[in-house]
Amino acid sequence: MTPTEILRFRAGHRIALFGAGAAAFVAMEDAIAEAKEHVHLETYILRTDRLGRHMLDLLSRRAREGVDVRVIYDAVGSRGIDRRMLASYAADGIEFEAWNPPARWLWRFRPRLRDHRKLLLVDGRVGFLGGLNVGDEYVGDGRDGLHWRDAHVRLEGPGLNELEAIFVESWFRVGGSSFDWRSGVARESEGGGEHDVAILADGPTYRRRRVRDFFLDELERAESRVLLVSPYFAPGPKVLDAIEAASDRGVAIELVMAGRTDHPLMRRAARVLSARLIERGVRVFEEPRAMMHAKLAAFDDRLAVVGTSNLDRQSLRHSCEVNAVFAGATVPGWIRANFGPERPGLTELEAPTRGGGPLRRIADRWAMFWAEL
Repeated sequence: MTPTEILRFRAGHRIALFGAGAAAFVAMEDAIAEAKEHVHLETYILRTDRLGRHMLDLLSRRAREGVDVRVIYDAVGSRGIDRRMLASYAADGIEFEAWNPPARWLWRFRPRLRDHRKLLLVDGRVGFLGGLNVGDEYVGDGRDGLHWRDAHVRLEGPGLNELEAIFVESWFRVGGSSFDWRSGVARESEGGGEHDVAILADGPTYRRRRVRDFFLDELERAESRVLLVSPYFAPGPKVLDAIEAASDRGVAIELVMAGRTDHPLMRRAARVLSARLIERGVRVFEEPRAMMHAKLAAFDDRLAVVGTSNLDRQSLRHSCEVNAVFAGATVPGWIRANFGPERPGLTELEAPTRGGGPLRRIADRWAMFWAEL
């Protein structure tokens, strides 16, 4: 069976899509405020800045009111976190666990195995996932360099028990305290919506490179057009070959990447790799105004992805990820309208001239070396 055929699409989901962090965080705060049983947060970056303190204050208040609150944060992604502040929130009842911390498990430390998921789950009733970590830079609409551009989705429906199971597996993997998890995982939430959704996760529990193989499968199935949105682009030779093959058979491929970036070497590597795609007919764009952090894909008008997986080797080979896959034309249309070339302000890249000086060639090779690790 192909990766797409393995996915379990279930009907009846209600969704809300967010193309700006401010609106998404308001929706998350509302869901937390309505929690009656538990709140589960799993995030790559947890900052103790203004937004982080605000979210933790809200979680702390719910914990004092008797709601079970559990938080997993990645030890490397959240390396600047204020641990004294976390201790004060823990005293209010929030349970914190760090994913793969080098200081605690030095003999077991796997530096590339990162928890890159961004999940918020409330009572097994509502869930959020996408590109938003917890930090000030994620609040905003991407209008300038201080406000990143990102995408997130709110879900209600039967897929929530799969997301709960993903969190529970992570919680016990990092040594979290025991709790009665069975009711949340077994619960079949009735979303009452019209969307068919499948959950596509990757990590130690799953067959590795599951997300990569899904993209290979869908690039081969594509008939008319594909939009790929990723802040970092260094996916490895198999995905590059699949993009080129789809373009060669007449599929219109569009790729949107970050123009302003927090990883300059990755941007240089992405430009090196995208140059070969441009020569094969792929249209490549950059978002120049702000850091574009969304991880999205639209295949024809039949399938779309909103999630945490970047199109780079770290995400596709090493990290724990979670994505929602949507059947039908609604979400592909939303992605194209909000993040595709139809949105004004993107810069289309042209094929670079051949050659360049020795310093440029050295810089390109150095960037590719790091991208291919």
